[in-house]
Amino acid sequence: MKIVFVASEATPYIKTGGLGDVVGSLPKYLKKLGLNVSLIIPFYHKIKEKNLNLEFIDEIEIKNEEKNYKFKILKDKSNFDFDTFFIENDYFFNRKGIYNENNVDYSDNYLRFGFFSLASLNFSIKNLEPDIIHVHDWQTSFLPIFKKTFFNINIKTVLTIHNLAYQGIFNKDSIKELGLPEDLYSIDKLEFYGNVNFLKGGLIFSDFITTVSPTYSKEIQKEEFGFGLQGVLKDRRENLIGILNGIDYDYWNPEKDNMIYKNYNFTNIELKNLNKELLYKDLNLNFDIDKPLYSLITRITSQKGMDLILEIFDKLMELPINLIILGSGDKEIEDKFLELNKIYPYKFHALIKFDEELSHKIYTGSDFFLMPSKFEPCGLSQMISLRYGTIPIVRSTGGLRDTVIEYNENIGCGNGFVFYDYEPYELFDAIKRSLELYNNKIKLQKVIKIGISSDFSWENSSREYLKLYNKLINK
Repeated sequence: MKIVFVASEATPYIKTGGLGDVVGSLPKYLKKLGLNVSLIIPFYHKIKEKNLNLEFIDEIEIKNEEKNYKFKILKDKSNFDFDTFFIENDYFFNRKGIYNENNVDYSDNYLRFGFFSLASLNFSIKNLEPDIIHVHDWQTSFLPIFKKTFFNINIKTVLTIHNLAYQGIFNKDSIKELGLPEDLYSIDKLEFYGNVNFLKGGLIFSDFITTVSPTYSKEIQKEEFGFGLQGVLKDRRENLIGILNGIDYDYWNPEKDNMIYKNYNFTNIELKNLNKELLYKDLNLNFDIDKPLYSLITRITSQKGMDLILEIFDKLMELPINLIILGSGDKEIEDKFLELNKIYPYKFHALIKFDEELSHKIYTGSDFFLMPSKFEPCGLSQMISLRYGTIPIVRSTGGLRDTVIEYNENIGCGNGFVFYDYEPYELFDAIKRSLELYNNKIKLQKVIKIGISSDFSWENSSREYLKLYNKLINK
């Protein structure tokens, strides 16, 4: 079976979030199951800077009313896990950012990703002959629209929603600019409150839809989390399934991770404390080593629960804890955290940046990991923290509900702490419960062991995708 992944980002080439992690990891595990898997992503400026060992494969020309666009197809000759192809067009992709610059989206993103999707479809049909093309989020939702509109071919399409909040909404003239028929602008197709919604089109025209956790697949059919598309998703519920994301256990492995200070496993878990000491030394922090370290590695936005953290911040600082935040996002919230750095220099430190290596060190040195998300399609950080023996504290939503179980002292099971209502003092109570556990070292070690033993590797999830692909092919 031949599967082609088409996406806007993928590790190790380019990444802004969980989408990149998933698209960069899942094909490798599908290949282990015997599938022929390829990946196509845009050839961004940041990828060009890597000076990869590339091979020219083909050139594709796409025409619209105003201009002809040429796209070169390049192959990464050094990726032996699976075939990776880049779509090169300097006008669209040789820019500083991927989706935006200075937090302002590129106004022609519909053309950039629309024509990338069409070029990927043309190349796949001509050169790769796939059974299934698997697309991701709104940036490649154009592909099933083009396929159903212009191509009478027996290729199935699967669309994975990584975050329904981002939908690809543009002016209705974008349909014409992409060369699509204007009758697609209707309520039962792409029209969305006077605009065009390309994710909506992908949901309607794909053969099957997946989300990144079972709970999220149900949540998005309700008004609270549907972002206006709950009706479309309800209509397609027979062709909608939630498959929990995994993490790459080869990459996220405290026994072999070359980015952390001291490698460890559960038999020498005490080395976590040494990792914490070295982290404090590296960051020049005068934190009390005997107090538990709580951390967040996140996009600093309201979706991630930053408003809850800020609302209880002073009360948090009264507790015997230390807190580190790593991430970037909303400038107003960033500035508030930077101001708090000055007020609580011996207990709190915010690092406003993205730093992959430092994130590994923080996972390793932390005792508890906070994810108070308003909504969370899947979440990977809670899985990573469990892998590193760091106990997650999460709100019960989306993939967080599917992966973290509240520690129950009476029966001695559970791998973390959970709160339910999106309220600041619900989070505060969960943190206080975790502090009680921290002070009981025997029970603490038991919960850490349960967490490290949890299996959220791609092996399990990739088998679920294989079942889905087989179901589609045999329809």
